[in-house]
Amino acid sequence: MYYIIFNPTAGAGRSHKAMQIVAQRLKENNADFVIAETEYKHHAVELARGAVGQGYRGIISVGGDGTLLEIAGQLEGTVEKLGIIPAGTGNDFRQAIGVPKDVGEALDIILNGHTNRVDIGFLGDQPFLNVAGTGFDVEVIYNTEKVRRLFTGGFAYFLGIFMSIFGHKNIDIDITANGQTFKRKVLLIAVANGKCYGGGLRVAPDASVSDGMFNVVILNSLPKWRILLELPKLKKGQLERIDVSEQFSCSEIIIDSSSPKSFNLDGEVYGKTPQRLYVKPSALNVFCPK
Repeated sequence: MYYIIFNPTAGAGRSHKAMQIVAQRLKENNADFVIAETEYKHHAVELARGAVGQGYRGIISVGGDGTLLEIAGQLEGTVEKLGIIPAGTGNDFRQAIGVPKDVGEALDIILNGHTNRVDIGFLGDQPFLNVAGTGFDVEVIYNTEKVRRLFTGGFAYFLGIFMSIFGHKNIDIDITANGQTFKRKVLLIAVANGKCYGGGLRVAPDASVSDGMFNVVILNSLPKWRILLELPKLKKGQLERIDVSEQFSCSEIIIDSSSPKSFNLDGEVYGKTPQRLYVKPSALNVFCPK
């Protein structure tokens, strides 16, 4: 039997269609399943915790990356198999492990039964799947939330970017990694386990979730007028075309700043500098393509 954790608000409610497809396909395959619907923020944490150790063939997330992260945090370090049905707005983690965007194709991967163990990142004691970082992207989250009451989807995110450019100040940070400490004035720093964040922003196209390492991307300070010129390159994963970018790999990094700064943790604002970020290798068992 499969245990499905379904977030009805994911993707501005579009997850209902995904859930209908999943239920119909499972019935066609004579697969038993039970659906647990989330009713409030972090409810998926409680549901996943209760499902661990109950003998399910898989614990399936039907929602976005937020729902997926809540479930993954409870399955970390266990033998439970996590299934991913992308039904949110961003669905960035699916790209890191090769799960298709199409709901039916994503379910086929689960039914085929192949799994791999993948890495999870941690910022302090808080897990993340895709990217953690600080700087400009945190400001975008704040500003997008300000306008989300009036606008939804991609337009709200675009307004959040536009507002952030006008108010942005490059930040001074101290970075300790690979036995060295150095200073930078940055637009942003992204510590990537997966390949992208922010609904497809390919900040680390070469990142792997099975190598036990982070890909760290730094965009050094930029004048405001250049930000809009460089963001499309980041969207396409063309870091080599951004002359102020730096990249390196590490399994652990400490980020501090001249004044306390919050982090973007898979799209949620979390914590303050200083913070230690580290990889837990092979921490999660996920249904994925062969």
